[in-house]
Amino acid sequence: MTTEYTITEDILFTNFIRSKPNISDKTITHYKAALIKFYKATHEQLGTVIANCKNQQDRVTEKIIFQGEDAEGNQIVEKQIINFDLNSPESYINIYINTFINYCKETKIKTNTINGYLTMVCAVLSFYSVKIPEIEKYSRTTPKWNLLSKEDFKFVMNDGSVLYASLIKFLISTGMRLSDALSLSIGDFMNATKEYHDFVDVEDFIENAPSDMIGYWKFHPHKTQRFNIECQTFNDPESSNLILQNLRKLKNEYYPRKNRKNGLDLKPSKEDALFGSQKAYFKRNLTQDSVSDTLYKKNKKLRQHHIKLIDEKIANGELSAEDREKMIEKIPKFHAHSCRKFFSTMIAKNCGNLRICAILEGHTTPMKTDSSYVKIGYDELKEAYMSALPDLSLETTEVKIYTSEIREEMENKIEDLRKENEDYKKKVDYLIDEISDIKKVYH
Repeated sequence: MTTEYTITEDILFTNFIRSKPNISDKTITHYKAALIKFYKATHEQLGTVIANCKNQQDRVTEKIIFQGEDAEGNQIVEKQIINFDLNSPESYINIYINTFINYCKETKIKTNTINGYLTMVCAVLSFYSVKIPEIEKYSRTTPKWNLLSKEDFKFVMNDGSVLYASLIKFLISTGMRLSDALSLSIGDFMNATKEYHDFVDVEDFIENAPSDMIGYWKFHPHKTQRFNIECQTFNDPESSNLILQNLRKLKNEYYPRKNRKNGLDLKPSKEDALFGSQKAYFKRNLTQDSVSDTLYKKNKKLRQHHIKLIDEKIANGELSAEDREKMIEKIPKFHAHSCRKFFSTMIAKNCGNLRICAILEGHTTPMKTDSSYVKIGYDELKEAYMSALPDLSLETTEVKIYTSEIREEMENKIEDLRKENEDYKKKVDYLIDEISDIKKVYH
């Protein structure tokens, strides 16, 4: 195994990418991820895999199907040419594919992702004339899952950096998929919270943005872009506060320290990743693989924490030792998608409108005609989100739900007060002029 092997430097990979002039950067990234994992699973470079498969698939054997003599005593031999059976379990291609699937299963990659990776690997091999056997889509029984509690989320957020705490809380409060959250920039966050500020300069925003902002996000999720499904969701005050805490730490502590130490001129910009990687001075986004690895470690710690609590209950006589294994089976698993499941559960609990739930979650609308006949506005979406906010918040939160009618009433009162203030100002100005005239007379 060559540890220095890099798929992006393999001429076979680069030639394959060049053969697709309209391929997007995102698709190229997916191909890289699939082939990196394929290499990790098989321990063989792309050229070796292709050579082994082609040499074997081109192999033919002869089988004698009849041997005897004719009437004149001449020997007769009839042979059959047999091509190699690609579907044989012993074929290189099947061994590679099964090894790859097993590796993906062991590293907890999701079913749909495994099938996507498999399709991409086979596309590259087919491009180099490797014959692909009949492959059934990999599937597995969906395991039962238990919803994480607020205490579970607090535990995993407290075990690590402010960056990861802000990312986890953002996922909980928006219901975004990890891929969508990791594509966001600081400028996107500024735009999402513009209702609360008028900052243009990114450093002014980081330093002076108000607390407890609720961000509004309108986008097409990466996963469902081809279906033109739009998602409109919000992030809660807790996540905004954590994001600002992380950005202020970068601006006031991390960048000055790096600049002094390395003679750099680092400073935040709108194009910087909202959830950045330390390897790139927090300028570029964290990768899904690095986040998944970190959350996997957090899940292990959470499981150990739950087992410790179970054992303490057994020791205190609150739980029978016979029930230990059953309780361990019920321990919830923490990963990025568990944040989305928590969000969807709380939205469904507090909002009876399936159409609104679908929009907030970025799912297909329950009625195919909705896009043509039903228009749900910002106010309705925010009211639904605000109703779920106490359940989405990890700390005790008292939420005043402002309906569109209440908001309009308050805006009218503000306008009346503004006009009243203008009248008072005119009266004050008049009195000031009167006093000035009187002074002139007596002087």
